[in-house]
Amino acid sequence: MNYWNFVLENRKLLAFGLLMTCLSGYGQTYLLALYVPYLIEEFSLQNAQISVYYMIATIASAFLLPQVGKYIDKVSLKKYTLVSTLIFLLALILMSYNVHWYLLPVAFFGLRIAGQGLFSHIAITSMSKYFFKGRGKAISLASLGHPLGQAALPILVVALINLVGWRQSLLVNAAIVIIMVPVYLYFFIDEKKLVVHEESTPSGDDSPKKEVSQWEIMKSGTFWLLAPNLFVLSFTVTGLFFYQFAIAEFKGWTLEWMAVGLTFYAVAGSLAILFAGPLIDRYTARKFFPFYLIPFLAAILCIWLLNDQLVIFPYMILMGASAGFGNAIMSALQVELFGATYIGKVRSIFASIMVLSSAVGPAVYGVVVDAGYGFDIIFIGSSLLMLLVIVQSFRIIPVYTYAKMKYRFKKRHRRFDFFNVFNLKH
Repeated sequence: MNYWNFVLENRKLLAFGLLMTCLSGYGQTYLLALYVPYLIEEFSLQNAQISVYYMIATIASAFLLPQVGKYIDKVSLKKYTLVSTLIFLLALILMSYNVHWYLLPVAFFGLRIAGQGLFSHIAITSMSKYFFKGRGKAISLASLGHPLGQAALPILVVALINLVGWRQSLLVNAAIVIIMVPVYLYFFIDEKKLVVHEESTPSGDDSPKKEVSQWEIMKSGTFWLLAPNLFVLSFTVTGLFFYQFAIAEFKGWTLEWMAVGLTFYAVAGSLAILFAGPLIDRYTARKFFPFYLIPFLAAILCIWLLNDQLVIFPYMILMGASAGFGNAIMSALQVELFGATYIGKVRSIFASIMVLSSAVGPAVYGVVVDAGYGFDIIFIGSSLLMLLVIVQSFRIIPVYTYAKMKYRFKKRHRRFDFFNVFNLKH
């Protein structure tokens, strides 16, 4: 089934996934950063103080996310989404009316766990659970909400701040969320038609699978195969973006060129997401897992070794392609390796890793810079870390390729022996 027919046939659920990932932007760093200057002025804070508040809130949401994220497997999609939306709205309202500095981490926490965490979790988990054929396309199409939000929401928020002020703009954001999410759920999502699609086992055993705990998931070799990739991608992207203007100054580039480069990043990421879906459906995500970080490594090497301002474009394009393709691959691979029945529990753990790494990345890079080291050290360290993770990713091959080849070799060897015996008899 081609993209267009797939979209037409599943347009209601796909649009829900796209909507949730897009609205998750209200809890993402790129949008909340727009409010930082106003918060610093309003509460007489320093950059270090508000950064600490933000990091504490982000780390707290990362640790809580596995506990609340698993319930998407146990309650209805509508109820889970409405409760997450309520948390999101309360955080936006608190941020708008707050007059005490010590409540800022609370507001940040609500926005991070509901926006960055649960809204994205709901979108990708629903695509993973309710699609089997075309699951890769569904995850890719829903993931397009992230670049869509990056393109549209900052423009909207800046316009609102200029029009009504930063506090009132938060209330408008809350109104947008409260109108769009409940209304869409009521009119377009029929839970009676939502069926969890689980791959059949090779033995044909249809008995219910034993529910595993989050601790058992985290102890598994499969978890430790995927976790480093997810951590290093979010860690590096967030760290490099957080200091993108400082990097521009270090390289002698203008801020305008760096801003233009961000557009190329978004476009490359969107195209990679669109291409990833059909490829995953046809070949499985396992085939691409060891390779998707290689363009990212090339991007870091470009910005480290080359000083020409034009290197911004291959840097952003390679990084965007790797991030876009990687997000689709990691989401699909979690279903392929863990199954769809308890994918909410699985995804919540990996989502917490992503949130945690997004808090750790800027902090580690900041420590390196404050210690007096140049960005060359950051580029070298990031390259080595990326290389190590890429190498360990190839551990997936023996499980799914070498063992299969060994089995086929044995099968052919037995067949050869059979014909030898047959020939001897005749």
